[in-house]
Amino acid sequence: MRNALLVLCLVLLVVPMAEAKVKLIKAVIEPAAAEVGDEVTATVEFSGKAKNISQVLVIPREYAYEIEAPFPLQKDESGKNVWSLTVNVPYEAMSGKVNLEIKAIDKKGNEIVIDDYKDQEHGKSGLIEFEIK
Repeated sequence: MRNALLVLCLVLLVVPMAEAKVKLIKAVIEPAAAEVGDEVTATVEFSGKAKNISQVLVIPREYAYEIEAPFPLQKDESGKNVWSLTVNVPYEAMSGKVNLEIKAIDKKGNEIVIDDYKDQEHGKSGLIEFEIK
């Protein structure tokens, strides 16, 4: 009986921690290739509750023009853990492939690191590949 109670307590402690682990479900930009001036929409979805993430940013890894800050995504109003941003491709952007790194910040202000992207210099939460025609 004592062992069963101990196991039950451990399960009740471990399950919430496992649920709190945020994972990247999808990260896309549509269309995946566009010309300067075209409108594109980046969408990022994470597992877990939306309240566990306070901010999601997209950081261009390669770019030929200066940007003042990363691009912030907006939280989906439905309450899902989906973040998106619709913008026009800047006219200053050079043609070629661009890697857009995703940086998610938890409610404590720490960057969320997804194992597959932990070796990136910036944006350790994900990656979107994009082509400027």
